[in-house]
Amino acid sequence: MTRRGQILFFVPAFALFLVFVLLPSTLTLVESVYPVRDGVREWVGGLFYSYALHDPQFHQSLFNNLVYLFLTLIFEVAVGLALAVGLQREGRLNSFLRVAFFSPNVLSLVIVGLVFGFLFKDGVGVWQGQLREGRALLTISVVSGWAYCGFYMIIFLGGLAGIPKEVLEAARIDGADPWQAFWRIKLPLLREVIWVALLICFTGAFKAFDLFWVMLPNQEHTSIVSTLLVKEFIRFDNPGYGATLAVLLTLLVFATAGIVLAAKQLNVVRQRR
Repeated sequence: MTRRGQILFFVPAFALFLVFVLLPSTLTLVESVYPVRDGVREWVGGLFYSYALHDPQFHQSLFNNLVYLFLTLIFEVAVGLALAVGLQREGRLNSFLRVAFFSPNVLSLVIVGLVFGFLFKDGVGVWQGQLREGRALLTISVVSGWAYCGFYMIIFLGGLAGIPKEVLEAARIDGADPWQAFWRIKLPLLREVIWVALLICFTGAFKAFDLFWVMLPNQEHTSIVSTLLVKEFIRFDNPGYGATLAVLLTLLVFATAGIVLAAKQLNVVRQRR
């Protein structure tokens, strides 16, 4: 392919990135420092950012995000890994169970939130009271785990399929039981796949929105950053502060991804020594 052909091949992807990522991000950043008030733009500089740093509701939302992240590591990644190991062998039953566990991943989270929200609704739900203060984050994390553990199961199944059978057979001959084979062989050889899963989980926990918005529409104590910024935009008609929270959320996602990638690189360096 000629150089001109390579450039033309790149243009559609760059145009989509420009229109749907770069331009909205730039406008959001401008709105955070130069918002519209009463139909007139007014320069406020870093006023909203300073306010966010001292806003108890933002602090609570960020804390909820971190709790949700920790819980999704258990209910999504860890459960997905356990399912992958348990369903690794070929067979009709295992194939059926793989499809069954992965199926919720194709559903819209809005539909999932509406169904489980009804099941947990006070007065009519089968499992009433699970969305009250103190249980809401755990409940939503369980629902999220139900929806996404199959996704991580597929990721780990792909990693397990890449482990040479000769290595596992040699470990079995040497007397390794299933737990030893998992801990000393499978888990170390899944290191790269685990890092990918962690990166997806960490960034996804900060971008979560649907379940919280549908299942907890009016609970301020269980807001996360994404729902808080939408409330500021829509409910409180405060686009400047909403845009500020959107910028901060974007920075949090990038920082989280950077931390995971840096930890991965440090682990690689340590392994080489």
